[in-house]
Amino acid sequence: PFWLKPSWLKANLAVCPGGVCREGLLRYSWPRAMNQRGSRDNLGRGRIQPKGVKGVKDLANKLAEDFKESDLEGASIIVDRLEQLKDLALDGQVKQMRQLKDVMKNWSEILNSAPDDTDEFATGDMALCSSWYAPKVEVKLKDLFEEFRDIEKAFAKINPAKFQDLGRRMNKAMERIAPIVHGMKNLPDEVSDIADRADEREETLKDTDTKAMKKLLEGQGMTISLSSLEDCKRGLLDLVEPTQRNLEKVQTFVSEAHDKFKQAFEVPCPCCCMTSYVYDQPSRCLTELLENADRALEVNLQPFFELLQGLKDLIDLDMSRISKPTKRFAKLAAERVDLLDKIVAEARPSGISPCCFRPFPLASPRADSASLASLQAKEK
Repeated sequence: PFWLKPSWLKANLAVCPGGVCREGLLRYSWPRAMNQRGSRDNLGRGRIQPKGVKGVKDLANKLAEDFKESDLEGASIIVDRLEQLKDLALDGQVKQMRQLKDVMKNWSEILNSAPDDTDEFATGDMALCSSWYAPKVEVKLKDLFEEFRDIEKAFAKINPAKFQDLGRRMNKAMERIAPIVHGMKNLPDEVSDIADRADEREETLKDTDTKAMKKLLEGQGMTISLSSLEDCKRGLLDLVEPTQRNLEKVQTFVSEAHDKFKQAFEVPCPCCCMTSYVYDQPSRCLTELLENADRALEVNLQPFFELLQGLKDLIDLDMSRISKPTKRFAKLAAERVDLLDKIVAEARPSGISPCCFRPFPLASPRADSASLASLQAKEK
């Protein structure tokens, strides 16, 4: 073959002092041309892969292209959303529910004891009309209490513990999914950082460790974790929809509570003009009801609604929207990392490419000269 002809060997191979081949030829390193220009791209595009810092930068650009081609960005957005839902579920909105529970308890006690405190309904200027005014307020408060009991039952059906249990199961699944997807997403920037550091100090290239990159691209446990996340969807609709209906009832009552309590203490005709005096000099019952209404309005239920809507989206989520992009990117990136591994190996002093022949120890340095002269004579 052409690569064993003396003329080609002399032009393209570098002498490796210290030994000759068993066949009597000199021991040679890999072709000078290949060392200078780089190795061929493993992806079969027929071009030469640059070496050194330039080669690493080239690989970083290719990884960025692979990231777009595989649609890993879409998978990353889904994973970020799942992480948010997991955190909201783990929280269970326990603090908000506890605050509302205290308000509900106070309202129940006030409304339940209202018939026993009718003498206190009329204060200030309305005290003279107490016998006429108090019974009318009592009737309104009883009706309001009946409405409140339905809200109280709806609130009791909201179970934060079930959402916390769901959050723990999601957390176990996301322990593998999130690091893999985020790690793959950051891989182009990671390789770009390696190139930037090597551009400043080229000797840092030999210290690059590609083992973690290869392990990341293997995606160990990804399939099982996605299956576990799929299992979290079972029975989710039966949990989310009733909770959302009950929470909406509670929120509606809370948002209207202030007006409802004030309307219960309005002065009916023909003395409706006295209503402003009632509000200026409210009874203890009205004051306590309004104070608790203000406390209820301070409770932020929006995160709970976000959790419920997000869980509805999870029910319809196709897990292939995560698995397919990650597998596609891993397949493309694995070949890039293999090339990076070769570039790093060539940058290390001990990473000299092995001889294509098995060496045989020289007796003296003169053997090199004699062998070279023999090759030159044959060529002539």
